[in-house]
Amino acid sequence: MTDSPRTVLSGPIPASVSASFPGVRQVTMRVAFGTRDELDGFKPFFKEQQAWAREQIAVSLTGMTSREAAARRGRWDDEKAELRRRGQLIDSLDSLVTAGLCKALEKRGWNREWDLIPRQAKTRGRTCGSPGSGWPEQISVRLPADLVHTVYAACWHTSKEARDALEKWQTRYPKARPNLPLRTRCDADALAEYRELCAKINHRGDVWRDAVASGIGIARTTLDPATGTG
Repeated sequence: MTDSPRTVLSGPIPASVSASFPGVRQVTMRVAFGTRDELDGFKPFFKEQQAWAREQIAVSLTGMTSREAAARRGRWDDEKAELRRRGQLIDSLDSLVTAGLCKALEKRGWNREWDLIPRQAKTRGRTCGSPGSGWPEQISVRLPADLVHTVYAACWHTSKEARDALEKWQTRYPKARPNLPLRTRCDADALAEYRELCAKINHRGDVWRDAVASGIGIARTTLDPATGTG
């Protein structure tokens, strides 16, 4: 385990939680087989990180008055939230996925403000053009609400053109079943068009899975910088 989290505490850490979307939201996601066991393997690491965080605040409170200590604890809560986003404090499954999600959004260029989205953009379940099942395990995490909103908004806005075209395709081929290999009920050209449109749609589930994979990579790198992939 590296000492990288300790190096960032010499100066103030700016708050990054959006005032428009405060708090956390629970997200349930489908993941590949074996993911749950892999995540469970990080539990000892989470405990080490928790112990480090307790040590940091205890040391920083030395010699402070009660009022000063209360203010310091409040700042520490904000600092921990920022460290979790940066992947420098991974003390729970929630923080592992939070760090991974920040990385996934940055990789896509989605870590910015987005226009408002309609109510239907927040509908749970599979989105239009989703390939369907194939992810046998399920995990639930609590993530910063502003990051969750960013995922919903980015997927909605970046997929709008392809989604509209796919809805028109479904109107032209109302009896088609493109996800049933032996009973597609449409010709090869129509099926090719369908798949091309689906490939242009960004799905929330893919982002969640990318967040988990990225978070695992960050945790591995923290544990062993020589072999980690984060």
